[in-house]
Amino acid sequence: MPEKVPYCWKDKLFLIVEDDPASSMLLEIIISRTGAKILFAESGEKAIEIVKRTRGIDIILLDIKLSGMNGLETAAIVKKIAPNIPIIAQTACVVMGDKERCLEAGCSAYIPKPIIAELLLETIYSQFNGPVNKEIFNSPFWSN
Repeated sequence: MPEKVPYCWKDKLFLIVEDDPASSMLLEIIISRTGAKILFAESGEKAIEIVKRTRGIDIILLDIKLSGMNGLETAAIVKKIAPNIPIIAQTACVVMGDKERCLEAGCSAYIPKPIIAELLLETIYSQFNGPVNKEIFNSPFWSN
C-alpha cells in the first residue's frame, strides 16, 4: 500500500490575500487544519506591506479580483520584492487567458473558485514538493 502523504505544514507561514470574508474564512478553515501559521491581507497594498516587513512567508494565496490594486498587479510587485515566494492565484471569474495572465504576472499556480479543498491542498503541496502523484493520496484533507 502506498505511503499516505500528510498535509502537515506546522513549519510554514501562509499569507492569504482575500477581500471577501466568506472566501477568507473558507481558506482559513482548510489551511488551519494543516497546522500552518496564517497571515491575512484584505488588499493588494496590505499584502505588499506584509511581504516587505515579514520574513519567512512560505506561500501566498492571492485572490485576483481584489478591489483597488488587483491580484495581477499585486503578484508582479510581490515577485520583485520576494521572487522565491510561490503565489497561488485564485479567482471566481474564470475566463480564457486568466491562467496565462496569472502566470505572466509571477504566480506559480492558478486555481478557480469555488475553492475545492483537495485541489487547493494538492496545489500547495506541489509548490512545496513538486508535482503531486495522485496515487499516494487516500484522504488528503484529513490525513494529518
